[in-house]
Amino acid sequence: MKLYAQKVDTPNHRRLQSRRGLTFLEAILAVVLLSMVAISLSSAVSFMSQSQRRMAQRLGAAELANRLILQYIDERDSLPDKALPIEYDIDLYRWTLEEKPVKFEFDDKVVDEAGNNVGGGVSLDRIKLITIKVWLASDSGGSRSFTSNVPNATIRRLIDPLAFNNPDSLNTLLQKPGGIEQLFESLLDLEEGP
Repeated sequence: MKLYAQKVDTPNHRRLQSRRGLTFLEAILAVVLLSMVAISLSSAVSFMSQSQRRMAQRLGAAELANRLILQYIDERDSLPDKALPIEYDIDLYRWTLEEKPVKFEFDDKVVDEAGNNVGGGVSLDRIKLITIKVWLASDSGGSRSFTSNVPNATIRRLIDPLAFNNPDSLNTLLQKPGGIEQLFESLLDLEEGP
């Protein structure tokens, strides 16, 4: 007598047969889609971090330009050497300073009969335009000379060389060695004119 094994259809057996597995092609497609999403996210994060870094460098250039213009107004002799880069945070910056005399043109209403400027006391002939440019140095990924392609800042100010920014500036000038002579030289230079 021979015994034959019969195939038994149980509910569990049917459920196992009806489950469909992932094919190799579907697995490859899922991996490709997941990697594309990961690459998109990583490139977006990289772009945002580079953009934030550039904005921080532009902010550093603006901060340095502001400090340099204030230092120029208060004490011109204390400006750093233009040949050397200035360190700010983790970056190095270069800078230039340009000084030009300014000529004002007035309507006839502004000038009185004697030819003097209305308001008196202030001679507009001594006003100068100061331009300071600061940019990211080549050591920090910028350039050796000014270009708008690198993070930069430009500040322009009209100043009167004899109008001190604050009383401390005049006291500092008068107390340093040769300060009185320097004040008289600047007065004589202004009298002679450009």
